[in-house]
Amino acid sequence: MSTNNHSQEVQNTYGQMGLSSLAIRFTLGFIFWGGFSRRAIYAVAPADGNHFKLDVEHANFVGNKIAAAYPGSFMPETLVAVIQNVPLMNFTMWLFSFAELAVGLALIFGFATRSAAVGGMLLNFGMMLVFGWMGSTCLDEWTMAAFGFAISAGVYITGAGYYSIDNKLANTGIGNWKIFPWLFSGPLPISNDGLKKFSLWMAALTFVFIVGFYNVLYGATYSKLKPRVGFHHQNIQISKVHMKQDGSLSWYGYVNAGPDTQAAYIIKAELMDEFGDVITSWSGTEMANMSDDNIDNYFKMAWGSKFYRTRYGIAGKTGAQATVTFPGSGDTDVEEGEVYTLKLSQVEGKPFEFTGTAETENGGFVLKGSSSKH
Repeated sequence: MSTNNHSQEVQNTYGQMGLSSLAIRFTLGFIFWGGFSRRAIYAVAPADGNHFKLDVEHANFVGNKIAAAYPGSFMPETLVAVIQNVPLMNFTMWLFSFAELAVGLALIFGFATRSAAVGGMLLNFGMMLVFGWMGSTCLDEWTMAAFGFAISAGVYITGAGYYSIDNKLANTGIGNWKIFPWLFSGPLPISNDGLKKFSLWMAALTFVFIVGFYNVLYGATYSKLKPRVGFHHQNIQISKVHMKQDGSLSWYGYVNAGPDTQAAYIIKAELMDEFGDVITSWSGTEMANMSDDNIDNYFKMAWGSKFYRTRYGIAGKTGAQATVTFPGSGDTDVEEGEVYTLKLSQVEGKPFEFTGTAETENGGFVLKGSSSKH
């Protein structure tokens, strides 16, 4: 009789624990559901054919978030390879979206709650790896992933409690499975001391996840804020600068930092010698009037980050890579062995520069040097 009383007491304790996490379980579940529904159900451009964010042929395809986030992620080369493989990118975004749907609904209704909590931890881990560096106002993406991971860890310990599908399943044959409490809800088959240790390990894992990523991404755990990748202002890494005999100049640009909501706006370009004298220049109007063929973007898909012409020059979104060619109007005064600087002036902040020594190549010159860092 005492054993039955103890068992019922444990059941009641876990039921109450589940009640304590009901609000955060529902909230996290709704966040995941919202992520799926905004992409697959609700139109984001009703005036343009009701396109939704999982339409891989449209500029609003959710892959544009990856295309802007990969420069600061922990796996940029892998993500670039996925972005360039459009069918794989499409499959990945659908898979991720359905994973959010499954985890979200499971948390909301309390079905296989502990399995869903593990899914929530994995989804937030993935989001931290890709988007954790972003957030031009208040570390938005890091904050979301950190809270999502912590909430998922807490829900795993408590389970779903009384108001859940799991609670109904516990009184069926499924509830007799030995693995049921680990995957669904209810009392974990460990002692009180075991539960304390398990909870401490989950807390430690969460602490390492949150503080570890914060330190790596922002370096501000015990020091001044120093982001691993700049997320407030764009930076263009310049390479492959070629000056041709007809005076045209090409360069490869990679916008490897900055908020995805903005672009780096170039309004003037100058090629200067080592004394700072201008050899040749291109105004914003000249750049704006270039042909689209003068900008060869690495990402060709509609949703890829790109360089593009603007009314006052050219611009590049975060993640954009392209070969840009400024037109020439005659012979060049560049001489082999001399040092030159390509200076791209932007709307605000310091200009983007590349300094190198001119070497003969294919009837023109290539600058051997390096790009300045912001």
